[in-house]
Amino acid sequence: MRRGLILAFVIPLIFPFILPKSVVFMLGLAYLFVVYVVTWDLVAGYVGEINLGHVVFIGLGAYTSALLVLNQNVPTPVSILLGALVSTLFGFGVGAVCLRLKGYYLALVTAILPLVFVQIVNIYPQTFGGYEGLSVGIKNALCRNTEGNYYIAYAFMLASILALYRVVNSKFGLRLKAIRDDPELAESLGINVFKHKVVAFCISAFVSGLAGAMTAFYRLSVGVDLFGVPLMLLIIISAVFGGLGTFFGAIIGALTIYILKNWILMELSYSTGVMGLDNLIIYAMLIVLILKMPNGIFGVLKRR
Repeated sequence: MRRGLILAFVIPLIFPFILPKSVVFMLGLAYLFVVYVVTWDLVAGYVGEINLGHVVFIGLGAYTSALLVLNQNVPTPVSILLGALVSTLFGFGVGAVCLRLKGYYLALVTAILPLVFVQIVNIYPQTFGGYEGLSVGIKNALCRNTEGNYYIAYAFMLASILALYRVVNSKFGLRLKAIRDDPELAESLGINVFKHKVVAFCISAFVSGLAGAMTAFYRLSVGVDLFGVPLMLLIIISAVFGGLGTFFGAIIGALTIYILKNWILMELSYSTGVMGLDNLIIYAMLIVLILKMPNGIFGVLKRR
């Protein structure tokens, strides 16, 4: 098992030497997408709260960092951190209000947030670039070459995974699982349910805000797609595919779905001339998984 994990970490280091630059670039984006999914799964899988506005944290981190660099000449690393802090503050505000809601009300309220931010971006195109988005310029890139960007994205994914793994396997993580399984019982045992939910929400917002800001300087642009419903659906599909609340399942699901959609199925869609075929297949897979494997791929592997 340990050798397998070491190989899983080492093998991606050689990809820039054996794969085309376009594939290496796509894999770097896949690593950032893994962080999106793992941070969403922290709240959905370990707290049991469905946040359909998770992309707002990603978009806020990206837009804040990009605007700071373009308008205030803030250094890229500092702007990334400030973008994550803005996402965290917004996450705290949303969590303090919305996490008091029960059942599906949280999902309904947070589902509106991405739509609101997309409208704000389009209402003020002079500031946010509208549908065309903003270009941050090559001088503000994480690195000046594809290989360097790839390794930075990979290192960031590993650091985020390790940090979040320590969170979910700490005493704090055990309390989150207790809250997910039976919030009334957890409350009776002296666990401050609301406080733990808000802290988990803020952790999710901070790390996903970092990932969003990293994405802006990785691909050198930021647009409304980072606030978009399609991205939110892809995050949910990846977490469900891998297995909610399994941690490693979220990683497996994110890499599988992102590569499948943006490489294999995208080429299939272009070759057949059927636009949207990739989305159709992904959504069909989700339906089959829910019916046949509700615990996801990792749940099946773990059981066997």
